[in-house]
Amino acid sequence: MSLEIPVDEILARVPERARTAYTNLVTHQDSRFDEHTGWSCAYVTQQDLADEMKVCLRTATRAVSDLRAIGLVRVLVWPGARTETQVRVGAVPVASVFGPIRAAQERMPHHQLVDCAIRMLVKSNRQLEEHMSGNE
Repeated sequence: MSLEIPVDEILARVPERARTAYTNLVTHQDSRFDEHTGWSCAYVTQQDLADEMKVCLRTATRAVSDLRAIGLVRVLVWPGARTETQVRVGAVPVASVFGPIRAAQERMPHHQLVDCAIRMLVKSNRQLEEHMSGNE
């Protein structure tokens, strides 16, 4: 059993507006994929995203919020720099290196592994956003 969760399986848990926003962020002309991290980075404002999605700013903001809630988007803001939006593109590895935990993971139902991937993404994103904003 693979202990990597494809992004599509996580995206299946959000509303259509979030999936549309995800697609627009990943395919944006300024978006750059980093194969080493599995993240795509771009400097895209939510107003630009709303314009591309052909929706109001509120809908685009809610879509980004939906994506942040499941860890597929992180927004990095720090003084003196433009806001950077990062979008998870690569599969999310959830395998533990600790033998007993790994054995338990291999017996978990798949939907629990997806839950685990979401928790891992949200936790790591929160830590990075706090670090980048200086609010540690």
